[in-house]
Amino acid sequence: MSTAPTARLTRVKAIAEARGQIDERMYSKPGVVGSMIGAKIRGGVIQPTVGLTFFVREKASKTDLSPKERVPARIRIGNLSIATDVLEWPQMREQSWAGPTIIDDGHSQGSMTCFGHTDAGAFGISCAHCLVGKDGRPATPTNVDFYSNSNPGWNPAGESVFLAYSSGRGLSGDYGFLDCGLFDLQDDSLRARALNGRRIDVVTDLHSLLHTRLIGASTLNVPGYDMRRECKVVGVESFAFGERSDLALLVDPPGTYQGDSGMLWLTADGRAAAVHARGEGRAGNIASFKTASMSAARVCTYLGAQLYIG
Repeated sequence: MSTAPTARLTRVKAIAEARGQIDERMYSKPGVVGSMIGAKIRGGVIQPTVGLTFFVREKASKTDLSPKERVPARIRIGNLSIATDVLEWPQMREQSWAGPTIIDDGHSQGSMTCFGHTDAGAFGISCAHCLVGKDGRPATPTNVDFYSNSNPGWNPAGESVFLAYSSGRGLSGDYGFLDCGLFDLQDDSLRARALNGRRIDVVTDLHSLLHTRLIGASTLNVPGYDMRRECKVVGVESFAFGERSDLALLVDPPGTYQGDSGMLWLTADGRAAAVHARGEGRAGNIASFKTASMSAARVCTYLGAQLYIG
């Protein structure tokens, strides 16, 4: 069942069809660096309105812009009137980290998304950039370790076996970047968890996720918070600074951090919605509240996997 009301979902799809014509006009405006099909944000509060959001590095006062330079409040294409918004948006960076979290490829660390069952067996899943290893070559196998509380310290998990990198085709259903991979499970405890895990359903319609709240679990300890993370989908089919992403998220405090790459975002009814990969490009391990993620359905398609939690 759709996670968005039928009328809103219909409108999102109509905006997606008209978007190309509008983007061509708006990208000539000063400071505009991208756009998304988005929820309007007013005074930091997410509004129910669905329209087109245009990204800028820094918002300018209307008094500093001529009427031709401003993004109009509404744009009409045929019979469709579309509300607009302007949002400051950073250039996104991969959120792996050189400190211990859950998996370690000898170069950077990230979070194991979940397990994936394929025709070839059961595997672990994470972002490809967390599995590429010291040589930075996706084609060569990388030894992957995992941190275990039952056997404290880093333990061998297996080797990377398949990494999928793509900038995305920019088409509905196959829009944004792809950054995911599989590693085999040579550790008995991980393999048992994968084989005895619970299969989870996946959200297949990216557009239906707009305005949806998602829940994730970070492996990082942030003082005053537990592992639970929550966010709201404020945009779908985002394009900024030359990079496409399936979902734009606003994350509640404490935000995401380097080391959260690979974290799985779930809907309230337990369906896999997205896999976290990128956050605000800041120096040091500082909280990111604006993030970009991949559609979990596309991860499944490209890896040929069913998702399991165990």
